[in-house]
Amino acid sequence: MEVENFSTEELSPEDIKQLEELRRMIEAAISDDWLSHEELEQIKSIAFAHKKIVPEALQLYSKLVGKINRGELDYEW
Repeated sequence: MEVENFSTEELSPEDIKQLEELRRMIEAAISDDWLSHEELEQIKSIAFAHKKIVPEALQLYSKLVGKINRGELDYEW
């Protein structure tokens, strides 16, 4: 998944690490076109870690939710 930078602030090394981990986790989770509840909870915990919302993390999470809404990805409710 690609990420556009909407933030005017530079990302901290910790934010960059979080984004890379989030991207890898999402790619692994959707590789089989199926997302378990556990996978989604893990993704959410990384996306919204540190009580700080990084715009790029929110964008990645939004793309994931969009895939579910469009029926491109099955999800275990």
